[in-house]
Amino acid sequence: MNAINWFEIPALDLERAFQFYSTVLNGNVRKGTFGNGDLILFNVPFNTGEAVGGSIVVRPDLKPTTEGGVLYLNAFSKLSEAVSKVEEAGGKVLVSEINLGKFGFAAVLIDSEGNKIGLLSNEL
Repeated sequence: MNAINWFEIPALDLERAFQFYSTVLNGNVRKGTFGNGDLILFNVPFNTGEAVGGSIVVRPDLKPTTEGGVLYLNAFSKLSEAVSKVEEAGGKVLVSEINLGKFGFAAVLIDSEGNKIGLLSNEL
């Protein structure tokens, strides 16, 4: 059991968000649809229960924000590699490296849509 079952990251421009996350996460996102809407999914085995799933969506009730908590995503690479791609992909690095000891390394950034997002990796 996971404490989190599903998450949604708000976007204003889905194509721009796809380009950002595809660049920073080494292509570990894909386009999809659910109901009548398009979304971006993370390439993790959420449908088997092996991982927590989530999506990036454009919805009128969700707005990007830097307020509140931070959602940390798997960097799918060394942290430094992912962080080095953030600005060229349209984001901003707030904290490039946080040493979490035995839990690895983290970074905090603003994505292309204006959300505060964290990245996690076991490798710096």
